[in-house]
Parts: sequence; structure tokens; C-alpha cells
Amino acid sequence: MERSFASHPSAGRNTRTFSGQPHSANYGFSGSPVPSVSHYGKTGTHHNDVTRRIEREVWHILQWNNPVRSGAYLGLILGTLVLIGSYSPLQICSAILTVLVGLNLLYVSLTTQTHRVFSNDDIDYTSRDVLAKEPIEIDRSQVRHYTNLLVDVTETVVHALSRIVLIEDSTTSLKWLAISYLTWVISGHVSSRVLAIMFVISAFSFPRLYMSNKDVLDARINQGETLLKQSINQSQAAATESVHNVVDKAKHIVGLVNEPDTTKTDLKNTKRHTTVVAK
Repeated sequence: MERSFASHPSAGRNTRTFSGQPHSANYGFSGSPVPSVSHYGKTGTHHNDVTRRIEREVWHILQWNNPVRSGAYLGLILGTLVLIGSYSPLQICSAILTVLVGLNLLYVSLTTQTHRVFSNDDIDYTSRDVLAKEPIEIDRSQVRHYTNLLVDVTETVVHALSRIVLIEDSTTSLKWLAISYLTWVISGHVSSRVLAIMFVISAFSFPRLYMSNKDVLDARINQGETLLKQSINQSQAAATESVHNVVDKAKHIVGLVNEPDTTKTDLKNTKRHTTVVAK
């Protein structure tokens, strides 16, 4: 017998029955419905779908498909980096709290004084009477949604790193090896904040430039990848040949070292055979 949460006061915030059938869909970055986990037969399929969805959303932002949205993200990220580089998190939180409390206190004071002057009563209005008519509550469904979203993003990053570290594709891992080495070298001379700002600006600039010059850049990239693969193959062939040469030389040296012992053994055996025949 199927039981549901329909009789519970918080039924509107739940998205499942005990039978596992979803009542409503979650929503992604852009507000489009996203299937729940129960729609997937395998966990790996769900992870692949989530990874593709996140990559698609990030690519849409970096391509400036919605200029207002992309500009807002760019301004928010750069502003955060500048603030964190110039002020400590404690200073930033204290400043925000000071501004919010100060503005609300000023607004409440002006509102209550104005009401007393024009209404001729002595009712003492509080901030709740002016700013909030109902208690502020946390929407638990939104908390769960953004928590799941954070977990999905973290999983996507971890899976991408695992593909690079575990060498799923040699070319991709080689590219990231070069990027990480250059970052390692440059970070010794340039601050991390400047590197982060350069990375963000590049991430929001290069995809758009690439789409504008896609044909020319694709030809250059393919040519570079071909040369890189040829160089890798030549290096592997040279390394293999060198190893074989070293092994052959080692075998030859071992044979020369063991040869005198073999000759002495043969001489002893010959002498013994001659003595036996003579007897």
C-alpha cells in the first residue's frame, strides 16, 4: 500500500512519495527542469548527465550567449577577487553587516518618527513592523536544491581531475601538464590574485574569440596536435631503441664476463676426460 506525504503540513516542500515517484522536478542553473536521480537506472548515467549539463551551462556563460548573465558573473567573480585581495574576509563581513544595520536603523527611525508626527499616536513601531511583517524562514527545499547543486559541481570537478591524473587521454593530460607547469613557474613571480584575475578574464574572452575565428584556429590547432603527436611518437621510438641498445650491450658485457669461467670449466672437463681415457 502506497503512503505519501500528502497529509503532512510540509507536503508542498517534499518532492517524493514513499514509492519513489517524484511529484516535481528540480531546476538547474537556468531554471530548466532537471530529472531527479530516480529517473536514472545507473549512478554512472546520472553522473554523466549531470556533468554534461554543468559543462553546457558553463560553456553558455563563457560564450556570452546571454550577455547580461555572463557580464554579471564576470563582475561578481572579479569583484570578489579584488575584495579578497585587498581586504580580509572578516573586514568584508563586518563592513556588510555595518552597512545593512546602519541603513535599516536609519530607515526604521525615519519611518517611525514620520508616522508619529502625522498620525498623532505614541505607538512604538519596531523594525519588524516596518521591514518584515512575517518571521523570516529558510526555505528547506531551496537549501536542498543548492546543496545538491554544489555536490554535483564538486563531483564534476573531481571526475575531470581524475580523467587528467589517471591519463584517460594522453593528449589532454599532456596539455594540462604543460598548463600546470607554467602556472607553477609563473606563480613564483606573480601573485595568486593576479593569476586568478588573468585566468577569469581569459576564460571569459578566449571562447568568444575562438567562436569568431573558429575555422582558422581549428586548422592551427589540428596542425599543432599533429606535430605534437609526431614528436611524441618519435621520442617514444627513440627511447625504445635506446633501451634496446642498452639491454643488448648489457647482455654482451655479461656474456664477456661469464666467458672465462666457461672456458676454464671446459678445460677441466677436457682434462678429466683425457685422464679417464688414459687409464
